[in-house]
Amino acid sequence: MLAATLALAAEEEPAGLHMEAIARRAGVSKETLYRWWHSKTEVVLDALAEQGQRTIGLPDTGTLRGDLRTFLRATVDSANPATMRLLYSIAAAAAADEAVAHQIRDRFLATRRADLGQLLERAAGRGEISRGRTALAMDFVYGSMWYRLIFRVGPLDYQWADEVADAIAAG
Repeated sequence: MLAATLALAAEEEPAGLHMEAIARRAGVSKETLYRWWHSKTEVVLDALAEQGQRTIGLPDTGTLRGDLRTFLRATVDSANPATMRLLYSIAAAAAADEAVAHQIRDRFLATRRADLGQLLERAAGRGEISRGRTALAMDFVYGSMWYRLIFRVGPLDYQWADEVADAIAAG
């Protein structure tokens, strides 16, 4: 059902995604879909979270800089046009509705932050970053990423990935 959601998102604008269309694409009844998810937002968030888990691995190059570059470049690679449309859509929904913002934070952003957190904790264990700075480093990564996505002030590309990795690794 999550794969069907992403496949449909590749063909439709986010506003065109409906539970009925997702169910039809997945080959299940709407009732089956509603047993697992209460809303389209929940399905989309879980689909995005699963895609992130699948496409953005946790590298272990042995250095913070190397791990961050690899992780952030994979993040860039995963940002295909359909994913970008969904990310724009959830950002707009979060700005308009606090309850949706909490869902996005808890169902999607938490999984992405947890993965990056593991990478940063490993680096802290090697003495490359203080444990007290890992939360700030996550905010730096995701704050700069969402700022570029939402306001289109710069590309989300390998140069961004490398510069963010270098800045964090330099302390």
